[in-house]
Amino acid sequence: MKKIQILGLVLMMAGAISLQAQTTIGGRIGGNFGSASVDGVANILTPDISTLNTFMGGITINHRLDDLLSVTSGVNYKRKGFRASQDINTELFEIELPVNISGNLETRLDYIEVPLLLNFAFNRNSNIQPYIEVGPAFSYAVAGSYQPSATVIIEFNLPEQDLDLTKDRYNRFEVSGQGVAGLKIPYGAGIFDIGVSYTHAITDSIDDTILDLEFRNYGVGIHAGFAMPIGGGTKE
Repeated sequence: MKKIQILGLVLMMAGAISLQAQTTIGGRIGGNFGSASVDGVANILTPDISTLNTFMGGITINHRLDDLLSVTSGVNYKRKGFRASQDINTELFEIELPVNISGNLETRLDYIEVPLLLNFAFNRNSNIQPYIEVGPAFSYAVAGSYQPSATVIIEFNLPEQDLDLTKDRYNRFEVSGQGVAGLKIPYGAGIFDIGVSYTHAITDSIDDTILDLEFRNYGVGIHAGFAMPIGGGTKE
């Protein structure tokens, strides 16, 4: 409950920022190319961890402080996760068979994310305005699932199963470090926004003390969006 209250406090801070002058509000959509760092038994069980390509999108709020600095926040939906694969060697009478057998597991976690980033703008008065953003992002997992599959010449998908996030091994509240680099392009009364981001969790999403198993999310994102000034302010 305390973790939910902390996330609510961050949301209220974002709302307070949006009521001030020189503020823009808009939307972003894009993709997240997520994976996870693994420690513990999983280093032996799942040596091949690859990215999972998913959707992200949300509402962004940017409050301008001066000609160089502003604060960016908002509320995003972001699916994180990873794909784990394990090849199985097949032998008969010590003769290796020419059959490829492997097992795969896609783990998907759906988060509500609230970033709180310091934005550094360059050439704010030009037609193309580069920027970078750095700061923390606070997330709460609202749902999760896993999709197993097996490959014996062809791939067979097994039924998708929901994760019970109420169990102690799952940490639903996540704190991450986030960096963004992008371009803003004024158009009419608003401004287009395109960029790339990198997010790396500093808390574990899965921490199983019995199996000595820890997962920590990270991923690269791409986005495009559009924002408009509110509260009597001007666009960036």
